[in-house]
Amino acid sequence: MTFMVGAMASILLYRIARRSFHILGKYMNFRIFALYVLLSLSFTTGISQATTLSDAQALAGLHSAKAVFLVNVKNPDAVDHLINVIGLTRHQLLQQKVTPHFIVVFVGPDVAFLTKNRRGIPYTDERAVAGIQREIAKLAKDGVQFQACGVALHGMDVHPSMLISAVRPVESGFISVIAYQEKGYALVPVY
Repeated sequence: MTFMVGAMASILLYRIARRSFHILGKYMNFRIFALYVLLSLSFTTGISQATTLSDAQALAGLHSAKAVFLVNVKNPDAVDHLINVIGLTRHQLLQQKVTPHFIVVFVGPDVAFLTKNRRGIPYTDERAVAGIQREIAKLAKDGVQFQACGVALHGMDVHPSMLISAVRPVESGFISVIAYQEKGYALVPVY
């Protein structure tokens, strides 16, 4: 409801600014535009501050949350962002007194981002891959489990011994995901 009021106020301000431009001429164009932007931002900022986001309803009665993330993104920047979001989600659950139990299973070409020597990683992707590996090491210390699919490792010609220490190779990422779902883990597919 408050979002609608803010959107309607922004539209109204835009129409007033547009009419004022036609009435006052081109000299006032920048000033009116600046006024419109400032007023719009003040309305939307006030609305966003007034709206409190909450997971309380979804988390009511939960003491723990189990999730298995199936990752097949093929883009190191996106995987880096995803790993950071998984860490943020873990932190948010802990803040709300829910113990997270997360397992992240990499399938497909993404397993190449998990190697010690980063063989085959283009220079332009090195920073993102380093970010992925840094965040994985940090989250693994906090109890998040990371797995690499053996089928994908074979397909990418990556020996399991080449994986960073925080990642455990499994025979099949799909079997791992199926088994964890049977054990009550919610599937979070990320493609």
